[in-house]
Amino acid sequence: MKKMHLFSVLFSLFLVACSKQPLPFESYDAAQLSIKSLNTALKPAGTTRVSTEQVLPFSSAYLSLRHQMYQRLQAMTLSNAQTQQLNYLIIAERFPERFFSWPAQVNVLDNLFSAQMQSTQSSEVIEWLKFTQDQLDSALQSNLRLNKVELNLLQGYLKTSLLKHASANDLKAQIAEFNDYLAKYKPRGSIGLRGLANGSEWYQSKLNYFSGAVKSPLQWVDIINQHIHSDSYTAPNLNYSMTHHTSFISQYLSKAPKIKGIDWQTDYMLLPAMAKNSQLSPEDKRLMLALMETDVGIHYHAWTLSQAKVNLVKRLAISERNAQYLVEDSVLYPALAFSFAEQLLTL
Repeated sequence: MKKMHLFSVLFSLFLVACSKQPLPFESYDAAQLSIKSLNTALKPAGTTRVSTEQVLPFSSAYLSLRHQMYQRLQAMTLSNAQTQQLNYLIIAERFPERFFSWPAQVNVLDNLFSAQMQSTQSSEVIEWLKFTQDQLDSALQSNLRLNKVELNLLQGYLKTSLLKHASANDLKAQIAEFNDYLAKYKPRGSIGLRGLANGSEWYQSKLNYFSGAVKSPLQWVDIINQHIHSDSYTAPNLNYSMTHHTSFISQYLSKAPKIKGIDWQTDYMLLPAMAKNSQLSPEDKRLMLALMETDVGIHYHAWTLSQAKVNLVKRLAISERNAQYLVEDSVLYPALAFSFAEQLLTL
């Protein structure tokens, strides 16, 4: 009887411990600030300084802290748009992003040694480079590979870093070793998410969030085809930075009234909510429709880089250079163009 009583007490304590919810943030602004601080190496912001353990992307410490922050946000009262983004980010934790600890749209090495990160030690960067290489090796066991766009960007960052760190030292040696590793690396055949294990499901989750509707890629193709016409038109006036550190869609919406978010890949903005109220010219409507069509082509139909470029040149009468940029951006930021789906498409 005593044993049964003891067991009941222990079981009750266990339930209490398991049901204990993390304390919420004081405000959404405080949550955003904490997440910005965590992601300093991915998206430098202001003069915030944090410990290297917190900012080295996709390390065990990073993943644990990020998960705790999402839990604390779940304990808060959020708007519908904020809740949708949080749920999308929590779903993303299930997918293989953690294997690619160096997101190809970001020059993490430059960020680590920027003005905001001067306290970062070379030894810590060396360990992170080793970690990133080990993660890529581990990913191969799960049939996960970089695509050629990502591989080319990473190799470019490493070559630039080798020139910056010209003196012979351990950091330069590690950069050179990683560069040699990538020189022998075989990227996956498809540049789209469908080429990854669980990539189709990952892409679907992105489509669902940014569009605000649950439809398959094939359904989206049918809907988009009903809205893209071949009438005469004027090519859009494209303005964008030369890098992909900020997505084209985030750049396009940068002048719109900002609605705060918590995703570094959307520049901490709620893009669907901002896109919903944006006024688009006829040229820009066609641009967004063509980007959505190309996005599905890349990530679902496994279009090649050349096929995607040809489609954009045909649809928009833009230069090869602009088409190259927009295709790379769609590869690196899947489904972001669908932020305009609710405004432009009959769902």
